Amino acid sequence: MAERLFLADQVHAVGVNGDLVFLDVERDAYVCLPQGEQQAPLEPSRRALSTTQSGLAQDLLAAHLVGTAAPAQDMEGAGLDPRGRQPPMTSALRDYYDGPRWRDGAQIGVAVADLLAAYRGRTFKEIVDAARVQRARPPALSEQLIETVDNFHRWAPFAPTSAKCLLRAFMLLRLLRRRGHDALWVFGVRTWPFHAHCWLQCEGLVLDDEPDRIRAFTPIMVL
Repeated sequence: MAERLFLADQVHAVGVNGDLVFLDVERDAYVCLPQGEQQAPLEPSRRALSTTQSGLAQDLLAAHLVGTAAPAQDMEGAGLDPRGRQPPMTSALRDYYDGPRWRDGAQIGVAVADLLAAYRGRTFKEIVDAARVQRARPPALSEQLIETVDNFHRWAPFAPTSAKCLLRAFMLLRLLRRRGHDALWVFGVRTWPFHAHCWLQCEGLVLDDEPDRIRAFTPIMVL
């Protein structure tokens, strides 16, 4: 008889080419179960799975990835945001950007202040929790949003920060929200070899990457 298990509050999961990948936000860790989709298939909500293998169930319970008690809240709609499941078809990146302008110094200063105040020294969970918002409406493209993204990519390579995808997406999302815009922050995974990546997207546009690159990743969490 199959045992039904429920993902822990801070855990997300997705099937990738037959494998089952878990993201534990609390511990900032990924766990890959080869051929796990057959051993413990996820339900459509992506918040529960079932398995007939008692040893596997015990291993998942011992790793605190799942629990046996159903969550108090309704799981309907609690899984991955469907707007983040489909990869964007176009990119906001341009082939060429002018160098930074003198007035970009203020934006660079604010971005660095953001990193010092809300990123540096913060755990992955703290960064994720701070980025979660209850949206009244989905992010929407506009000329102003595109202009903000263009400005960011003009000066971001010259900012005194690293080029990590997590940091870059954090900076751009903070900038967009400060200007009254928004975007989906998508975290994706691939296996063999395993790699995790994240990017921002709005409608059918990826804001900080190329569609051909992110198409290799399966979304596991969307903020």
